[in-house]
Amino acid sequence: MPELPDLTVYAENLAKALTGKKVNQVAYHRRGKLNVAEVELSKAVTGAEVTGVERAGKQVAFRLGNGNLLRVHLMLTGGFALTDSTQLDRLRYPVLTVAFDDGSLLAVTDEKGWASVTLSPGDERDAPDALAVTAEQLEQLCRKKPRTLIKPLLLDQSLIGGIGNAYADEILWTARISPKSPAGKLPPEAIRALADAIPQVLEDAIAELRKRHPDMVSGEYREFLKVHRPELKTSPTGARIIKENVQSKRTYYTDEQQLYQ
Repeated sequence: MPELPDLTVYAENLAKALTGKKVNQVAYHRRGKLNVAEVELSKAVTGAEVTGVERAGKQVAFRLGNGNLLRVHLMLTGGFALTDSTQLDRLRYPVLTVAFDDGSLLAVTDEKGWASVTLSPGDERDAPDALAVTAEQLEQLCRKKPRTLIKPLLLDQSLIGGIGNAYADEILWTARISPKSPAGKLPPEAIRALADAIPQVLEDAIAELRKRHPDMVSGEYREFLKVHRPELKTSPTGARIIKENVQSKRTYYTDEQQLYQ
């Protein structure tokens, strides 16, 4: 599933390609989920200009000049494709296609059909974004959810927006906190380490993706991760990587990470 760094680069590239273009036609292909009737979507989007594309948590949001916002959650296997209207018949597993007045085409595709498209006003508020969450906010969340293990807390999009399974492992390894630690047991110094690790890991990953895959609008690239990679046996510091499920999530960590209990 694409996570914050992937989605950030997707949004940057989609913004470069689409900002200023006017929607000529939109089609929902009866795959995935759409929160409004197709006719309502068409009325809200057709003729509107794309004024910006941005990441919102684990979604990509398309801002339109008429004030509407089109959000796409790619879920596990969804992706974007930039092509032209003549290639529509060649698209595999389309969920949504948006044709522009210059002949270009944006497609949302998903083999499993789990991707969701949401039309909403442009002023919706989200949970604090992972790149902006503070130590004070993390401390409040840990007090609010003291029995929740710290990894599931990081993954809860209603609490913090953008972190997924792979990067939660990377963040916790960097902060040297065991994923099995109850949130309420983290001391102030561990919460500060976590607050520092979150933007460090995510911003480093964004920089790597921009360098290695500068034009990406789909796919997940994890070749630079330090612990959450199936082929790795040890961390960069030489510790054995432990691989097991933590509350149904495949988790990668080492005994360098302290278990607070």
